[in-house]
Amino acid sequence: MIKKLFKIENIFLITALVWGVLFLLVNPPFQAPDEPEHMFKMWGYTENSYRFKIKDGWAGQILPANFDVLYQVYDNYRMSSDPIPFKNTITAAALPLDKDNTTFVRFTPSSYTPVSYFPSFIVLWVMKIFNASPIFMMYILRFCSLLVYLALIYCAIKITPVKKYLFLIFSIMPLCVYQAASISTDGITFGVLMILLAYTLKLAYDDGIEKISLKQKIIWSVLCVVTGILKFAYLPLILIYFLIPKEKFNTTKDYARTFLTACALSSVVVCVFLVFNASASAFTKYAYDNHLLSHSQVLKNTLSHPVDYIFAILKTVKHLFWFMSKNMISSIGITLAMIPPQTAYLYWVLLFAATFYKTDNEKNITFSIKQILLVLTGVLISFFIMITAVHLIYQTKDYIFGIQGRYLTPFIPFVLILLSGLCLKGKTTGALIFLGSQYVLFVTLITIINRYY
Repeated sequence: MIKKLFKIENIFLITALVWGVLFLLVNPPFQAPDEPEHMFKMWGYTENSYRFKIKDGWAGQILPANFDVLYQVYDNYRMSSDPIPFKNTITAAALPLDKDNTTFVRFTPSSYTPVSYFPSFIVLWVMKIFNASPIFMMYILRFCSLLVYLALIYCAIKITPVKKYLFLIFSIMPLCVYQAASISTDGITFGVLMILLAYTLKLAYDDGIEKISLKQKIIWSVLCVVTGILKFAYLPLILIYFLIPKEKFNTTKDYARTFLTACALSSVVVCVFLVFNASASAFTKYAYDNHLLSHSQVLKNTLSHPVDYIFAILKTVKHLFWFMSKNMISSIGITLAMIPPQTAYLYWVLLFAATFYKTDNEKNITFSIKQILLVLTGVLISFFIMITAVHLIYQTKDYIFGIQGRYLTPFIPFVLILLSGLCLKGKTTGALIFLGSQYVLFVTLITIINRYY
C-alpha cells in the first residue's frame, strides 16, 4: 500500500489535488485569465449557441442578468491591484440564477470548440436545470476543470516509461495548477499535450513495444487531431513523432505514412475550425477601445513586409524574455501578480534537476542531432503561429504585445525532454526536488492571498 502511494503518478494526484483546491477557493471569481469569457461561452453551449450572439454589431451572449451583476462586482478588480473586499463574495453568493431574466452581455468570445470545455459545459447544463446560483456554478466548474487535468496528467505519468519526474515537477508547476483550477481551457490543453508527449515516449522507448500496431497508430493520430482542435497553434509539436525509431515500423513508407496521415487529418480539422470562426465577425470592446485594423489588413501588411515582421518577433523576444521566464512559472490573475523572481528562477532549477533525475529502473535515453532539430523546429513553428495569432488580435505596440507566459508554458517539457547526459539519482535528491516545488507552491498561495485580500 505504501509503495503504491509513493508512485509518481499518485504523488502528483494528491499534490495537485490539494494545491488545486486551495487555489480555486482563495482565488476570487472571474480573476483567472479570461474566466468570464470561458464561462459565458459555455453558457452559450447550453443554449445551443456554438459561437456568439450579435446585437447592434457587437459580439456577446444572452445571459441571466445576475451573471452580468456577478461579473460587474469583480470586473474592476481584474486589471487593478486593489484588494477585493470579502463582503463582495458574501453578497455575490446570495445572487440566485433567475435564468428567465436575461440580458445581452458584450464580451470578447473565445473561439474554442466544445471539446475544450468537455465535460464542464455538460456539468453547467445540469446545474442550470437545478437552478444553481451563479457563484456556485463558478466554483463547481473550476473543480471540474481541475479533475479533468488530474485525470489527464495521471495517465500521462503512468504511460511514459522515461522522464517521469520531469512530468511530475512540470505538472505541479504553480501556473499549471492555477490554470487547471480555474474556468479555462488550459488545463485540458496542457493535459492532452502531456499525454501526446508521454504516448510518443512510450512508443519510442517502451521495450515491450517491438512494432507499432495499427491500434497504436490510431491512438497517436487521434491525439494529434485533438491537439489541433484544442489549440491549433500547438499542432507543430507533433514533430515529437520523430523520436520514435523507424525500426519500430514495418517499412520506411509505413513510418512516413503514419505521420503524414496524422498531419493531414489534423490539418483538415484545423482548417474547418478556422473557416468556421472566420465566417462570422462582430465588434468587441477591445477593438473599439484600440481602433484596431481588420485581421485581413494586418495579415496583408505582415506578408508584404516579412523581414520587418521577423525583426518585430526578435524585438519582442528580447523585450519580454526575462518577464516571460517568470510569467511561464507563476502568474496570478491577469498576469498582474507573480511570485518573487528568485522563487520563479528556483523553479527553473527544479525543472532542470527533474529532467536529469532518474527513478529506479529508468533507462538512459539519448537523441540524435536530427531528432533534436526536428522537435525544436516544431516548437519554433508553434511559437511563430502563436505570436502571429496574437499580433492579429492586439496590434498595439511597436513590439508584439499580448503574449502571456501560459501560452509558452507547454513548450517547457517538449524542450527539456531533449536534454540528456547528466544523471541524478537517489531518494534524497528526488525528495529535495519535490520539497522545493512545494515551497514554490506555498509562496504562490501566499501571493494569491496578498494580491486579493
